[in-house]
Amino acid sequence: MKTKHQGWGWMLAVDFFFAGMGGGMLVIAGIIELFIGGGNTSLLGNILGPLFMCVGCGFLVLELGRPLQAWRVFMNPKAILTIGAWIMSIAIVSGFIYASFGIASDAIFWKDWTFFRQFFALVNIVTGLVVATYPGVLLGRHKGRPFWVGPGIMALFLLSSMVTGAAAHLFSGFLVSAPVSQEVLNNLPGLVAAMLFLQVVLWCGYIWIKLTGTTEAEAASAKRWLNGDLADGFKFLFLLMGTVLPLVMVLIPTILTQGIGSLLVLLGGVSMRMLVVRSGEDRTWLPGEQKYRARLPLGCEDFMKKVWDNK
Repeated sequence: MKTKHQGWGWMLAVDFFFAGMGGGMLVIAGIIELFIGGGNTSLLGNILGPLFMCVGCGFLVLELGRPLQAWRVFMNPKAILTIGAWIMSIAIVSGFIYASFGIASDAIFWKDWTFFRQFFALVNIVTGLVVATYPGVLLGRHKGRPFWVGPGIMALFLLSSMVTGAAAHLFSGFLVSAPVSQEVLNNLPGLVAAMLFLQVVLWCGYIWIKLTGTTEAEAASAKRWLNGDLADGFKFLFLLMGTVLPLVMVLIPTILTQGIGSLLVLLGGVSMRMLVVRSGEDRTWLPGEQKYRARLPLGCEDFMKKVWDNK
């Protein structure tokens, strides 16, 4: 009760992870479809993309509370959450339709309709980019959360969504090879490594800017990542285990090392989101807000117990 409305829980971080990774997988599959050719990605990866977004939606509904009233999130066209919900829904439907083109069954009578396959690939790219970027947009608009505020967090979430999506496609290609093109499978490790390197550069730059070029509150929030309670998770789980180590492993041309490296990329993606959500505990306060909150009942006061017992 003490932290209600002051911070978000781990389920939101898991939602960001699965939704972002699924969006990244849709974008990558769509780009390969339009610029390399159809049937060059794993059917498993194409199915997992929208499926991961469904998992993310489930965690979001649980985090928001009142699952039976989740439909209300679609009803306010002016709310950014409503816009995100509609675009994610379109992405999920489009993703499953696109994946169906790869199913070798006579029941899928549309599997040879090239135009529609490319149309849904284009829809996947557009909506997938929005879904992959959306968590960063949502957090960056919170002016009271010093570590989140600004457009930088949007770029970090987009990059992480793309690298986890590429790693998930790579691992899916190892599990179910057909009809993955060997050319695509051979180039994915280099793409993952390049994005991991860029991720290190952008995160170092983001932390440095927060420390040196912004407000005192933002600098204090960034210090938590370097020598505070978030430092171990940031340096060990995210940077070392989730970024640097898989960067090396995916460049070693064996299925075992590249497969393990892909899984470590996913570890880095979920740990980053956990850390970012936890960093939202830092916030700036309106004048008098802390004094007001200090006077609110916590739920365990004697007078509240007495009222409850008399009911």
